[in-house]
Amino acid sequence: MKLIVRQQCWGTFRYYVVFTKSILFILGLIFSYKLVEKTFLNILFTHLTDAWDEKDYDLRRFAILVNVHEGTSAVLVMFFAFVADVYTGRFRMVVFSTTLCIIGLLLNCVAVGWEDAEQLKLELFCPALGLMTLAEAAQTVTLQAFLEDQLRIRLKDATVEDDDTGRRRQQSKFWWTFVSFVAAIFSLFGPLQRLSFGKLAMVLTALMGACFFFFLLGFKYYNCIATTESPLTDVGLVILRAIKKRNLDYPLTPEHLFDNSGNDTQIWPHVPWLRWLDRAAIVQENEDAGRPATVEKVKGVKLLLKMLPLWSNFLTLCLVTAIGSTFFFEEAISISDKLFPILFFTNLQRFTEFVVSAISTLIIEKLIGQKKKHKAQRMELVRIGIGMLCCVLCCTVAWANAAHRLRLVQKYNMIEIKSHTTIQEFLNENMSVYRLTPQYLLLGLMGGLSEEGLQNFFESQVSESLSRFGPPLGECMMGIGKFLSILCILIFSKWFHKGLNDSRLDEYYALLAVLSFANVIVYCWVGYWYKDDTFLLSVDVEMGNINADEVVDATLESRSLHGQPLSHRSLSHRTASKPKDSTSSWGDNAAQNSSSSKQSQVTSQAENDQDPLLPSKSTKNYLLLRAVTAFSRLSSRVARERSD
Repeated sequence: MKLIVRQQCWGTFRYYVVFTKSILFILGLIFSYKLVEKTFLNILFTHLTDAWDEKDYDLRRFAILVNVHEGTSAVLVMFFAFVADVYTGRFRMVVFSTTLCIIGLLLNCVAVGWEDAEQLKLELFCPALGLMTLAEAAQTVTLQAFLEDQLRIRLKDATVEDDDTGRRRQQSKFWWTFVSFVAAIFSLFGPLQRLSFGKLAMVLTALMGACFFFFLLGFKYYNCIATTESPLTDVGLVILRAIKKRNLDYPLTPEHLFDNSGNDTQIWPHVPWLRWLDRAAIVQENEDAGRPATVEKVKGVKLLLKMLPLWSNFLTLCLVTAIGSTFFFEEAISISDKLFPILFFTNLQRFTEFVVSAISTLIIEKLIGQKKKHKAQRMELVRIGIGMLCCVLCCTVAWANAAHRLRLVQKYNMIEIKSHTTIQEFLNENMSVYRLTPQYLLLGLMGGLSEEGLQNFFESQVSESLSRFGPPLGECMMGIGKFLSILCILIFSKWFHKGLNDSRLDEYYALLAVLSFANVIVYCWVGYWYKDDTFLLSVDVEMGNINADEVVDATLESRSLHGQPLSHRSLSHRTASKPKDSTSSWGDNAAQNSSSSKQSQVTSQAENDQDPLLPSKSTKNYLLLRAVTAFSRLSSRVARERSD
C-alpha cells in the first residue's frame, strides 16, 4: 500500500514539477514582480491618503482613484495580450513591461522621498502611477504565458495535443502559484514591511533590476514563440461583415454559406439573438470568394458571444470585488495604523482563492470524471452559483461590521474623552481589526468558486484557439466592473462624505447585498439556459470533446426520465453530415467520423421503434428503452475494443 502511495505521489510530482534552464532564469523575475505586487501596489494608495491633509482627503476621490487604476489595468490586459501575440511576441512584451515597472518604482521613490511620505510630489506620483498601471497590465498576461511557452520543448513526445496543452497549463500554474506563495510569505514576515515607503521603492527597484538582468542572461535558452494571427481579429472581422450585410436575406441553401461542409442553412450554435452573424458567411455574386467569413469563423464568434449573458452576471461580483480593495482597506486603516493587517488580508484573500479553486476542481474531477465533460459543465455552473451566494454573504457580513463600527463612532462622539484619545485608538480598543477577516475570506471564496468556474466553463464552450483568452477576457470584465463601481459611487454620493467616519458604508453594503441576491436569481435563469442537455452535449460534439455514442446514451437517459421524445435527428445531424475529409479545427474529426456509423445505427433503431416507445410512459416501455440503451453501450464498447 505504501509503495502504491509513493508511486502516485512521485507520478503527481513529475507531472507538475518540470525543471528546465529557461524556467530557472524566469522564476527570479516572477518573484520580484509578485513581491512588488504584494508589498508595494497593495499599500500604494494608503501612502497617498497619508500624504493628504484632513482638508484634502476625500473618501470618494480615494475610491475613484483606486478603481480607475485597477480598472484601467484590467481592461488593458486584453490589449497587451493581442499585441504580444500579433506584433511584439511575449519575450519583448515581458522586457517592455519590466522596464516600465522599474522606471515607475524609481519615480515613486523620488516622488515620496527617502524618509517622509508626507512630502509626496503629485507631479511625479501621477506619471509613476500610470507607468505602474501599464506594467501591471502587461506583466499579468504575458509573463505567465511566456513561462508556459518554455514547457513546450520538454513535451514534444506528447501523443495528444489537448493533453499537451492541459499539462503545460497545469505545470506553469504550479510554478506561478509556488513563487506567489513564497513572495506572500516573505512580504508578511520579511523585513520589507518595516521599511519606509521611499526605501521600500528603492529596494524593490534594485531587486527587480537584478532579477531582470539575470532574466536577460538566459535569452539563448528561451523558447520564443513566433507571432501569429490572433483569433480576436476574426471576431472583429465577422462582426463587421455581418453589419455590412445586415440587409441581406438569410440563405435558403447550404451553398450560399462560404466554406460550408454541412447541410444546414443556419450556422451552429442556433442562438436566436446571434442569428444575424450568419450573414457574414453569405456568398454574394459581386464579391470575391475570399471576402465572406467562413462558417467555422462565424461558429467561433457565436460560441464566444453566447457567453455574454453569463459574463453580465459577473458585473455585480466585480462591484463587490471593488469594495474589497477600497472601502475594506480604509476600514482596516481607520482601526489600525499598521500595514501588517492590510498585507495579511490581501494575501489571505488570494490564498483562499487558490485553495478553494484547487479543492473544488479536484472534487468535480473525482465526482464526474474526465470523460463525462458534459456533466462537468453543469457542475461548473453549480460552482459559479455557490460563489455568487458567497457574494451575498460577504456583503451581509460587511454590512454588519460597518454598522457596528458606525455605532462605535457615534458613541465616541457622545462621550467626553476626545481630548485624551483619538478616534482610531478608541476604535482599536473596542473593535479588533481582525474582525474584518470573515469578509476577506468570503471574497476569496467568491473568487475561487465563481472566477475559476467561469474560466473552466468558458474553455469548454469556445474553440481551442479562443480558450486561452479566458483569463484576459475575465480581467477585462473585471475592469468594466471597476468602472461601474465608480458610477455607483457617483450616483449614491450622498452616502459618501469626505471622512470615513461620516460616511454610511453600511447602507452601501446593504444595497450591494440586495443587488447580489437579485443577481443570484437572474443567474439561476441564465444558468438554466446554459444547462440544457442538448446544448451542452452539442457543444462537446462540435468541438470533439466527447464521443458521439456518449451523446446518444446521455440523451436517451435524460429524455427517458423526463418523458420526452427520443428523436435524435437534430442531435446526430451535426456529426453525421460532416464529410470524412473535413479539416475542421473545432474538434477531432477522425473520432467523429469513426463514431458516426455507430450513432446512425442507434438513431435508425430509435426511429424505427418510435411508434411503440414514444407515446407511452408505462413501465414496460421504460424497461425496453433501458434495454436499448444498455445494448447500444455494449455494442459501442465491443466495437471500440475490436478496433483497438
